[in-house]
Amino acid sequence: MAKAQRVVFSFDERSLESLQRIKEQGQFSSMADAVRESLQISRALQAQAGQGFTEVVVRNPDSKEERVIVIPNLHPAVKQV
Repeated sequence: MAKAQRVVFSFDERSLESLQRIKEQGQFSSMADAVRESLQISRALQAQAGQGFTEVVVRNPDSKEERVIVIPNLHPAVKQV
């Protein structure tokens, strides 16, 4: 297992409240776990964006309703030649 490193983040009040909500809604044991999981999701989305996928389809399993979420940061940057 990789050696753990301590990292300190500074959040403005609004961002800290957002992180606390994510922790509570996701039932994470700590804010660090919430950040760790968020990083995993971000890496997965970035990997898909690297293959040209830039939209996420979500489905309500009860109603079968679907929605498309466009995540602007996933659109690959134009490469300079």
